[in-house]
Amino acid sequence: MEAKGILYLANDDVKRVLDLGRAIEITEQALRDHSEGRVIWSTPEDLAIKPEQGWQSWVTGCALVNEPVAGFRIRSIKAAGGSRDASRPPRGPRRILILSDREGGEICAIMDEDWCHAVRTAAAASVAMRVLARKGSSVMAMLGAGDTARAAVPVMAKAFALKEIRVTSRTPASRESYAKEISKEYGLNVRAMESTEAALNGAHLVVSATTTSTPFVKDSWLGAGTTVYSIGKNQEMESEVYKHTDKFVVDSWLHCKNKSDMQRMIKENYLSEKDLYAELPELLSGNKPARQSDRERIFIRAIGLVNQDIAMANWIYHSALERKVGTPLPY
Repeated sequence: MEAKGILYLANDDVKRVLDLGRAIEITEQALRDHSEGRVIWSTPEDLAIKPEQGWQSWVTGCALVNEPVAGFRIRSIKAAGGSRDASRPPRGPRRILILSDREGGEICAIMDEDWCHAVRTAAAASVAMRVLARKGSSVMAMLGAGDTARAAVPVMAKAFALKEIRVTSRTPASRESYAKEISKEYGLNVRAMESTEAALNGAHLVVSATTTSTPFVKDSWLGAGTTVYSIGKNQEMESEVYKHTDKFVVDSWLHCKNKSDMQRMIKENYLSEKDLYAELPELLSGNKPARQSDRERIFIRAIGLVNQDIAMANWIYHSALERKVGTPLPY
């Protein structure tokens, strides 16, 4: 397919070309690029329409210094959290990515971001876990059974030899269908658990990806040696987890401190940058030691960085061109 005009990639197109293992490599490099100043961020970094109820609209963007591409994420989320509306059938994507060629300024691609965002989020968790998890980690607790959780387990299985995955969610139906479908599709041992506490008991790796508005994970449920990655929009762990774990890590302090839970804790003087052990890129580069004991409890709070999304989208776009996937749009 000739790289001329605009290429539209639907969600199924993205699934056809996106390689889960490659996604981990792209995300790790994007973290390094962020920490080493190879990203030009949009100004302002967030443009948002945020009614207190209903749907909110957000735009974030950046340009990649090492690639001739810039892009924007446009997404809609519920004020209460979540990007699904079970009361009506979907009429189109609620997340899209728009890429432009920085050499000529042309818009080159528009893509549904549903799957690639979930994979990118899961890939970022895998990058962090590979650095911080104890050796031999094989039992994973997946808190949540939504879109991100559906990508998290197969992506994590690329990075770890997972013998058992426990999933829990708000409803028995969602976790049971998740366990059945993910087990069958990826050949993994996924078990639906009745409670968060049961899922966490003996887990080495914990990924939490929920839309909860109330913390639901108690500090006492996280055993020695556990590595926790929290990516929910709101606070998922009780506040003690932020202070009592052996190492508190973020992907980016500058960006992550804008999450609602971090903002509140900082405003209340409960949490400050002094409580932070490291940003993830410091550990990737070896500037600070990662895990230093099998008994350390490590908590990672992540916001996700838009340069990861744009880097992923750029790779997807060029792969789609090579494989003649997608729909060319007139211009």
